[in-house]
Amino acid sequence: MKGLIVIALLCGLCAAELGYFFHLSDTHMQSDYKIGSDPNKGCYEGKGDAKRFGDYKCRSPYVVEHSAVELIPSLRPNECANKIPAFVLWTGDSVAMRGGKYSKDVIKYDLKNLTGVLKRLHTLFGGKVPVYPVLGNHDAYPQHQLPGKNYWVYDEVASLWAQFLPASAVKTLKEHGYYSLNINSELRLISLNTVLYYVNNKMCTSESDPGNQFEWLRKELGEAKKAGQVVYIAGHIPVRGSGGCFHTKFEKPFLEAMKGYHNIIMGSFWGHCHKDTFQLYGNLTTGDFHVAHLASTMVSGGERDPSFRWYIFDTAKKYAIQDWTTLYMDLPTSNEKNKPMWNILYSAKQAYGIPDASAQSMHTMIKKMVTDNTLATKAHKYLHGGAATGSCDATCQKQLTCVMLHDTTSGYEKCIKKK
Repeated sequence: MKGLIVIALLCGLCAAELGYFFHLSDTHMQSDYKIGSDPNKGCYEGKGDAKRFGDYKCRSPYVVEHSAVELIPSLRPNECANKIPAFVLWTGDSVAMRGGKYSKDVIKYDLKNLTGVLKRLHTLFGGKVPVYPVLGNHDAYPQHQLPGKNYWVYDEVASLWAQFLPASAVKTLKEHGYYSLNINSELRLISLNTVLYYVNNKMCTSESDPGNQFEWLRKELGEAKKAGQVVYIAGHIPVRGSGGCFHTKFEKPFLEAMKGYHNIIMGSFWGHCHKDTFQLYGNLTTGDFHVAHLASTMVSGGERDPSFRWYIFDTAKKYAIQDWTTLYMDLPTSNEKNKPMWNILYSAKQAYGIPDASAQSMHTMIKKMVTDNTLATKAHKYLHGGAATGSCDATCQKQLTCVMLHDTTSGYEKCIKKK
């Protein structure tokens, strides 16, 4: 049984201490997508069989994003049937990767469209659910290029996103592309501009602390701890991730900025890699670490189905993440039936046999995954949504677990070489 029917069966009663939120990332919608065009020519020219909901050879049309937004207000975890989400998080990259078609006008157009989609979602919840957006590397022009301070993109998003954010957050967003805010008196969101550390961003490579963000992050974490708050961190490009994206010179200072504060970081949330996975950031020996959650993309491409997540947290356990669920659009079936078929791919607790998604539980499970090929094969399958198939051999298993357990390039490389 597929689609909305499956999702409807998940409803139940919500314990008072549990809540949830949604995480969408890398929407990359293709504004020039044409039904009936040639998938081998980008689904925007020629004649072919490009269908309504997209093709694995192309970026997705806007109908995919819109269908998810219209569906989300009807979705609830089985524990939370009587609640609305605490917030919606979007972690960057609204712009389709168009090669030579990039321009300021393209960026402005896609950012405006993305903001309209987020506004629609906000409206569908009666204006009661906050929306928190983050900048991605494709939300810039020239492509991938953002400086540490004062840039036209920051002006643009500060103006567009002022409707979602308090004035204090808009101020630092306009100056540096990052912000923080109190979701409530107990929980702070720190939204980072990690495009500053992107390996392809040439504007910041000569600086030691672009935009003074390392210093600012450390200060925000210190203030949160002093106020008795816990923290969620959000950003676009994760350190390590799938490798080759976060400039190695920035890995250590980024991780150092969080050192000693992982006990109040209840999770960090990222996009960019177009992979549905997770990692551990911090010192696994001392126990000073947290779980980094990587959501996949909202677009198809390369046998990847569009997907997004919800997370369940427990307020009685300092907003610790208890579980997450990934939903995906079954692209072939959606095109066949001519309607969006969003299904549940997996629940982390059920799939990995964990009691919760806390840092300790995830660490224990990943260590088991090092030798348990069944677990590794599951994690490998989930990387790309419902379309992904195939087993995970010994090399795959090692690469997968080394990324999860090592938050620096040097640590990962040592892990890979270890026999």
